[in-house]
Amino acid sequence: MKHHIMIALGILMALLFAFRMANALIEPGFGFRELYLAGGLLIAGYLMYSGWREWRAFKAAKPDSDEA
Repeated sequence: MKHHIMIALGILMALLFAFRMANALIEPGFGFRELYLAGGLLIAGYLMYSGWREWRAFKAAKPDSDEA
């Protein structure tokens, strides 16, 4: 269940930070705000990646009930 939460939060964060990043990039200049938003996108990507990795490990460790 933890992997579902991590993936969902990662997707939510990615959507929010991507929308804010798109709006920030329209304005002229590059500064702390864009770096902050890029960091948020990196954290969101890490959350999704680690959730996906845990889901794959859980799926590999789960006994296959269809072969009985």
